[in-house]
Amino acid sequence: MEQEVVIDCPYCSVRVKTLSNAWIGGDVAFFIVNCPTCKSVLFGESEQVINEQNQLEWDTLKRLWPIPSINEVSSCVPKAAKKDIMDAQKCLSHGICSASAVLCGRALERLINEKVGKHMIGKGIAELKSKGIIDQRLFDWAEALRKERNIGAHGSEQDISIEDAQDVIDFTIAIFDYVYTLSEKYQKYIERKSN
Repeated sequence: MEQEVVIDCPYCSVRVKTLSNAWIGGDVAFFIVNCPTCKSVLFGESEQVINEQNQLEWDTLKRLWPIPSINEVSSCVPKAAKKDIMDAQKCLSHGICSASAVLCGRALERLINEKVGKHMIGKGIAELKSKGIIDQRLFDWAEALRKERNIGAHGSEQDISIEDAQDVIDFTIAIFDYVYTLSEKYQKYIERKSN
């Protein structure tokens, strides 16, 4: 049975409604749809939710292909920073690249504040490096993120491209994975080996 579903089209940078058949496995369903605007094929998954009329319906599709709509953010990442990253991904899925970069910068500021205290991003990432929390490569990447964030946050003639915004999100996830997830796993490994 065909049903109307909602999915974000990465090509049109808009949320669209379209008809689709579902392959249901428990409370999760998978959909292949065509964007009604650009006719691109999109693949996504959804979960059932209860609507205002107390009826079951499918939630907005989480796009899995092409380009997942939301990259997974580790549960080790602090809640506020995780929300910033997820909001940045939502902005990017709607083509709002500058807001996406600004939200990533905000997440990075949260990391800096937690790890080395209140600092502006430039001084904060330098201190992260000097304390050995990040290495040279992540420092260089953080500097690039800071510059993209500044383009998004301040009135200038430059724009942030979709590709640059996606790179900023990818970096933000990578630095949080490095600082929170990998560092925590490494510390647990060292503690286990020393016992």
